[in-house]
Amino acid sequence: MIKFNDDFSFERDQYFWHLTESFDGKDKDGNDKRQHRTTYHASIAQICGVIIDRSCGKCQSLEEVLTLLASAKTELTEHAESLKQQ
Repeated sequence: MIKFNDDFSFERDQYFWHLTESFDGKDKDGNDKRQHRTTYHASIAQICGVIIDRSCGKCQSLEEVLTLLASAKTELTEHAESLKQQ
């Protein structure tokens, strides 16, 4: 599994890319719990699009969205390059 950041990781099997999003939630007793949701995608480009889309959903203003979109390509590329060097 490739960890992108604290919220997203992904891996590939022979059929799909699996994107796992981790988020803070509650268990059945109301206690804090780190939860995970996995979705399936046909390409790494779709994975990147979903990460950007979900990250934009956390923005509080249009200015934040525009800043995120402007930096997304650079940050994704830099992060991918750093993973290759590890």
